[in-house]
Amino acid sequence: MATRAASTADTRSLPEGVVTFLFTDIAGSTRLLRRLGAAYGEVLAIHRHLLRNSFAAHAGQEVDTQGDSFFVAFSSPREAVAAAADAQRALATYAWPHGEPVLVRMALHTGEPLLIDGHYIGIDVHRAARICSAAHGGQVVVSARTREFVEGQTQAGLGFKDLGHHRLKDLESPENIAQLLIEGLPDTFPPLTSQRPPTNVPQHVSTLVGRQREQRELRQTLLSSDIRLVTVTGAGGTGKTRVSAAVALDVVEEFLAGVFFVDLSTVSDMALVASEIARALQLPLEGDTPAETALTQHIGDRRMLLVLDNFEQVLDGAVVVAHLLESCHHLKVLATSRLSLSLQAEQEYQLNPMGLAAGASLLEAEQSEAVQLFVQRAIQARHGFELTETNAGAVVEICALVDGLPLAIELAAARTKIFPPQTLLRRLDNRLSLLSGGAQDSPVRHRALRTTIDWSYDLLSRDERLFFRDLGVFVGGADFDAIEAVVPSGGSSMDLLMSLVNHSLVRQHEDESGDVRFRMLQTIRDYANELLHRSPEHRTLLRERHAKHFLALADHVMTGDAYTPDAPQLGSDRDNLRAALTFWLDDAPASDGKARINALRLAANLGVYWYHRGLAREGTGWLERALSAANDPPPEVEALALRMLGVLMETQREYDRAIELFETALEKSLAIGDRAGEAACLNSLGVTARSSGAAEGAEDFFERALRIRRELGDKNGLVSTQNNLGIVYTDQGRFDEARSLFTGNLVLDRQNGDKWGAAITELNLSAVSLLEGDAERACTTVVHALRAVVAVGDLDAQAEALEVCLGVATAQGRWTLAARLAGASDAFRASIGVPSAPADRVRLDRWIGACRENLDRADFDAAWREGSLMTTDQATSYALSEVCPD
Repeated sequence: MATRAASTADTRSLPEGVVTFLFTDIAGSTRLLRRLGAAYGEVLAIHRHLLRNSFAAHAGQEVDTQGDSFFVAFSSPREAVAAAADAQRALATYAWPHGEPVLVRMALHTGEPLLIDGHYIGIDVHRAARICSAAHGGQVVVSARTREFVEGQTQAGLGFKDLGHHRLKDLESPENIAQLLIEGLPDTFPPLTSQRPPTNVPQHVSTLVGRQREQRELRQTLLSSDIRLVTVTGAGGTGKTRVSAAVALDVVEEFLAGVFFVDLSTVSDMALVASEIARALQLPLEGDTPAETALTQHIGDRRMLLVLDNFEQVLDGAVVVAHLLESCHHLKVLATSRLSLSLQAEQEYQLNPMGLAAGASLLEAEQSEAVQLFVQRAIQARHGFELTETNAGAVVEICALVDGLPLAIELAAARTKIFPPQTLLRRLDNRLSLLSGGAQDSPVRHRALRTTIDWSYDLLSRDERLFFRDLGVFVGGADFDAIEAVVPSGGSSMDLLMSLVNHSLVRQHEDESGDVRFRMLQTIRDYANELLHRSPEHRTLLRERHAKHFLALADHVMTGDAYTPDAPQLGSDRDNLRAALTFWLDDAPASDGKARINALRLAANLGVYWYHRGLAREGTGWLERALSAANDPPPEVEALALRMLGVLMETQREYDRAIELFETALEKSLAIGDRAGEAACLNSLGVTARSSGAAEGAEDFFERALRIRRELGDKNGLVSTQNNLGIVYTDQGRFDEARSLFTGNLVLDRQNGDKWGAAITELNLSAVSLLEGDAERACTTVVHALRAVVAVGDLDAQAEALEVCLGVATAQGRWTLAARLAGASDAFRASIGVPSAPADRVRLDRWIGACRENLDRADFDAAWREGSLMTTDQATSYALSEVCPD
């Protein structure tokens, strides 16, 4: 294995503050090695001796040495320059055994790096290395910063020659580089290797924030040998031009004939596309030669990249692109457009909005690209602006409200000159009017968010515009069946929808169940809703069709206490379901006597969904409103609504209220002869009794429910009640009976395809194993259960799984891990408003008490605090990786 030479940095303290770096390496070392063979070792040793003597004479401290290269630090820029000059003189005058000088390239750069654990950290190290890589053997080059420090103070016989600005790899801005002139040594060298092919791609005044992944993917796609045309598509304001320009500048060196930017935003005639490209290439058009012919002759076999910006303005001009690609075999095209060019050679790259923050904490905000862009632009608008614990949540919400669109974020950030983020957030209800203005040197189409959407809307046909307007009725998107059922169309709904996708006004993606859904960015939906508000009667009819569709969906999906296999669709359509409830309760015509009944039906059907997803507080609000608003509802609907409200109250540990609701629902079920409803109420009363600590009463309720469900042949109901009875057995220490029930249930759950039920059963089995003292078995089961409850989205069960993980860690004697999980699960439960049941709290307190006994108070408090600051995802990942690692 290769070893790294020991450096003087091991034994001497390195300079701090303003430091000048000297990088060196032997030019053509590989060729020299091949030529000299074993004799190369002696040459290399002499080279190192000469250079080290020069560095030491001027107080240089060796930071690192690898192969034939040196990395040296100087506290004095003047001494660094003198050391480089002395080193080159020594190399040039030495009588080398192979008969010719060893040519070493050297570079100097001065900066203020961080020194951490004997290592320099920062861009200055990277910059010095890149400058060195551009030099030639025998040449010393210096950065502008170093030259500024030593200009007029160098030793006699030394001077500088300006080599101009050079763009170096991985550095955002061009570097002004000079050559050190050393009297008596050669001063003429080839052009620096950093010189690049010609380009007119604009280097935007404001830097590109984030987008590293997109740039990397786009660069890789563009440079693929089998791809000639890449079209970057996306909604207006996503940053297509800026990202494409950044990638084009990054790949300039790959195209020897140059990279040329062509702005087509003002071109509307396909006949002018070729002329506009020729103008960007500064190609004179003479005589009667058509522009397209002149272009093919000029480009020929040259390796060139054309960046064609805003191609949606002139899509018919795609035939020009096709002809150029066919005639010029080494030409590549990078286009930006809101629609694809629809050419066979085309590779589409959809640019999505920027990444949003995972949460509202300062740390989570700082990690978001969208927030980073907001902060940078806010600093430009208001000197001294900072992201803080106080304003981070507001900035995160602002970025989410504008869908992570870079243009919208920049326009919002500019408003911080007037409003702090918290105030700006309150004013963002009308995004399209507030987000106007923009920099005077930005394109007109980018000066207001509304203008960018107008730009796309104007490209639509009449039928496409009407379809686009009506799609605004959906909240959070919809699948095609919903769109076809709700939105009237003057033609093929699929054709109209795909046209809007192609125009980047609608996005296509897969939901959590793998179904294809279509969604508008919220800012674009705001625009569509403005159009809808101009036709109030049509809007009301459309919202009623929308609400009826989702009422029918909930009726179909929910069957009593159990999900059908289609249940994941409710999670994807949760925002549409909320909109339907809002319509039935608040906005339906007063003359519609069925509206409030429909609201109650919908809320009652959604009760199990809210329960399974840990959305007890939200569901409680909707059910209470619907029950209060409904006048003389059907008794079976009212009974279901009352029972589901009781379930959500029990989840929130409001036991008295839950019992009252269950007893009322039971009376109504008995009155109408609803045996299934009767059993469900008895089951719920048993759950409440057990949770509140009355295990004996709970067992009686469960036995009564089981008898009815056996009579009815209700398999799903039987599994549910047997699960609850198994929990009572667990509380009583009857572990064999509990395990028998849970094991049988797990088989039935899997046979029925009930992923939620199987996840809950596995969680209960892990608790039994833990209480039996089999921590190893509990460990394996709870990790699988935790993954499963996360997959089905049950937040209450996820919190309970974290608590069982805490119990496993306690059994393992891993007290710090257990204390962190205790803090994490406690904070998680507080966030969802679902506290532990008293019966579960007994064992939870026992585990936490063991942690307290085995940790110092300060250590316990610190671990608890660390856990409480974790996000839900972080706590889950931590538990999975630490409690029972694979």
